[in-house]
Parts: sequence; C-alpha cells; structure tokens
Amino acid sequence: MPDAKENDTQIHKGHRERLKKRFLAEGLDNFEPHAVLEMILFYSVPRRDTNPIAHNLLKYFGGSLINVFDAPIEELMKVDGIGLNTATLIKLFPEVCRRYLMEMQETGSIVKSSKDAAKYFIPLFIGRTNEMIAVMCIDAKGKLLFCNTVIEGSINAVAVGIRRLVEIAVRYAATDMIISHNHPGGVAIPSEQDIILTKKVSDALKTVNIDLLDHIIVSGKDWVSLAATPSVSEIFPQRNGFTIAK
Repeated sequence: MPDAKENDTQIHKGHRERLKKRFLAEGLDNFEPHAVLEMILFYSVPRRDTNPIAHNLLKYFGGSLINVFDAPIEELMKVDGIGLNTATLIKLFPEVCRRYLMEMQETGSIVKSSKDAAKYFIPLFIGRTNEMIAVMCIDAKGKLLFCNTVIEGSINAVAVGIRRLVEIAVRYAATDMIISHNHPGGVAIPSEQDIILTKKVSDALKTVNIDLLDHIIVSGKDWVSLAATPSVSEIFPQRNGFTIAK
C-alpha cells in the first residue's frame, strides 16, 4: 500500500496537471490570483504543494499580484517557502512582460499625438519600482526613430543627464523629442520640480533646433501630459500634425 507521503505526492501531481490543462485550454484570464502564482511556483518548487506558498505571498503583499511582482527579491524571500530561485523566477515575469510589449512597439510607426506617445511609454515602466526617464525621438513626419528608458533615478537625475538627452536626439537625427518619467506607487501628477526640469530640457534641445513636444508622466496605466496642462503649456510648441492630449 502506498504511504501517506506517496498519496500526497500523487494528489499534488494530479492538481498540477489539471491546472496546466486548464491554462492551456483557457489562458489565465479566469484564474484566481493564487492560482496564477501556483502555476509559476510549479517550475521552482517541484515537490511541494504550492497552494499554501501562493496564499502566503498574497497575504504578505496585501492580496495583489502587482505587489508580488513588484516586490524586491529580499522582501519576497521573507515569505515562507520562497528561496532565491523562486524569487528570481517571480521577478522575471514583469521583466519579460515589458520586453514583450517593447518589441511590439517597433520603430517606424507614426506618432501623431500625446496619446500615441503614451502607448509607447507605459510598457517601458512595467515592473519598475524606481523612477526612470524615457525618451522618444521622432522626425518631421512623426516617424518614430527611438524610444526607450535612458536614465534611472528621480526626475532630478535629468539635471545631470540633459546633455545625454541632447546627444540622443542628435544621434537619431530627430526633429522632435518627447520625454516621460514614472511615478512608481504614486499618482501621475506633475510636481514643481517636474515642471522646472522640463523647461531646462526644452531649452537645451532648442540649442540644436529640436523641439520638446511633450513630457508625459506615467503611474501604472494612468498618464498625464504636461503639454495639456494650461499652467505650463507655453513650454511646448504647437506643432501642426501633432495633437496634444486633453
């Protein structure tokens, strides 16, 4: 007769197979958050029931998958059952998601509005727990030449990175640039410092005949266009063919 440990192993194996089959049949849309984590944990915890570990993760991080994926590795490893390999696997998912979305946004597309630009910027900040600054270079017809993060750190980092932004714009022979930065864990509302440094970037770009069309602040899926903010809109040129978000 099989002992209790063997029976337990068979039960876990059957559960894993059922969950995998369900995923292959319908995807993750209807999975509960703990079931999503269970699926991930299958591949780093081969011989344990991953259901309690998944629940522990959600409990520790407030019941949110986003909080789990955005947590530092050191915090993940404080949860019972989470070692370095599992923590690394969890952190891999938002990184892969960001790369996937970035590669979908290929250069050569036409950027006609702040809304178009925001669609490119938002994926760049997925899973970012630190502030990042991203830039977009476009030509006179709105063709996308370059879009990526270029500086890690608060918007204050732009003060020492303005020269780098100008160099990028010149390197890609851009006519116009749009910059963006994220407010991780906050709200997409511009601060006074955001506005001051936006003016500095705009002035620096003008020295090489390049216009700053907008500065987009991103928080999660929310975003705000500084060019559409009445109190600072005079910083940005009104370019025919480019629509400012309202």
